[in-house]
Amino acid sequence: MFNINYFIDEEMEYDSEESDSASRRIRDMSDDSSDSFNLDEIPVPINNTFDVTLPATHSYLGPNLEELRGRTILDDGIYMNLPLLIKQTVLFPGQTLPMTIFNLQIINILKNCIKNDRTFGCVCYGNPIIHQIGTTAEIYEYREGSGRNGFHLKAKGRQRFKILRIVTPEHHKISANVKVLPEITLGPPFLDQRLTSLDHLRIHSDPEENVKKQERIENLEAMITPWPAWVYRQYDSTRLSMKIRQHLQFLEIRGGNVPKDPVGLSFWVAENILIDHDERLELLRYDCAISRLQRELKYLIEDKIYVCIQCETFIGRQSHMFPMNKEGPQGTYVNPEGVIHETITFYHVQGVTLSGSSPSTEYSWFPGYAWTVAVCKRCRRHVGWKFTATNSDLRPRAFWGVTRGSLKDKDLKIKKKE
Repeated sequence: MFNINYFIDEEMEYDSEESDSASRRIRDMSDDSSDSFNLDEIPVPINNTFDVTLPATHSYLGPNLEELRGRTILDDGIYMNLPLLIKQTVLFPGQTLPMTIFNLQIINILKNCIKNDRTFGCVCYGNPIIHQIGTTAEIYEYREGSGRNGFHLKAKGRQRFKILRIVTPEHHKISANVKVLPEITLGPPFLDQRLTSLDHLRIHSDPEENVKKQERIENLEAMITPWPAWVYRQYDSTRLSMKIRQHLQFLEIRGGNVPKDPVGLSFWVAENILIDHDERLELLRYDCAISRLQRELKYLIEDKIYVCIQCETFIGRQSHMFPMNKEGPQGTYVNPEGVIHETITFYHVQGVTLSGSSPSTEYSWFPGYAWTVAVCKRCRRHVGWKFTATNSDLRPRAFWGVTRGSLKDKDLKIKKKE
């Protein structure tokens, strides 16, 4: 971690302005998520007619973005100088990062990136430090604007890196010597203890469909080792992935696309499931999917409730999340002022109030839906938006987008109805 008192993120400036503006426009209007509802009786939206591929295109950035072809893959362990952009969000490999930039210095840095390998480093800002581990981001689409139109781009998180030394600490212009971190992959736990006599019984098809058969073989092989089979299974990336996917079945039933690959899944969970900010930074530090999956399993026990980060008013729970984006229930979007919002979609929330303004379709992240600012009923903090369909054929008719930064999980178990 590095001290960096001189850096002021534009997102922080605009975020406070947006919250103040939203608070001034509040009227006491009860929404359809009254506290009198029994949360177990809220109907799950079905027959979703919305094209979930649309939000991932970030069409609100405008048409005619120039597409950059090819892909830059950096060698594991390579040392290089990398221009850095410092954001309030944690970028994970595989995550899409849309941006609108107005600062001329940053625009020049990005233009230079496009001329070279299209890659810059994204690190998270923590007052007053830059976190040491970041993720490379590769620009794959961009468009130059003029004046208030800004510089639009879409980038994709690629590889983790570690900052070794800050080289040019200037306001809005930072580069660093970094090391690209490798992703360590381990083979099956019993790889060195496999009995040749059991090869004819091994499962070569989808292990998720043959768990019991595979366990019987593992139990036999564990007999010649110092530890029982259940110990080894804790370090089996395939088994860990299966457990996590079982916890996330409610998302797949609602149209979500949960990755099967252990590495991709470990980053996907860190991106899409509401996990504490510091915990997400720790997950980014891990160099092996097994370690990340083991830690993430602890966050997926039964159901979780989410409350306002400021006053702890109950807002929603994990089982009310659903995907309105092919990339998952969380999407990373940017508003016209360039502020990035990590937004989680829920089909039901409580404890929020809508602003008095009319629904707007301008710059909507979900084509065909109009948005209205939503704030916490108690503390009036801006927590997100309600999206309502403008086309009668669209389903769901309405849903909620709540910002990750406005929520925290509460260590409180919800008793299920017996």
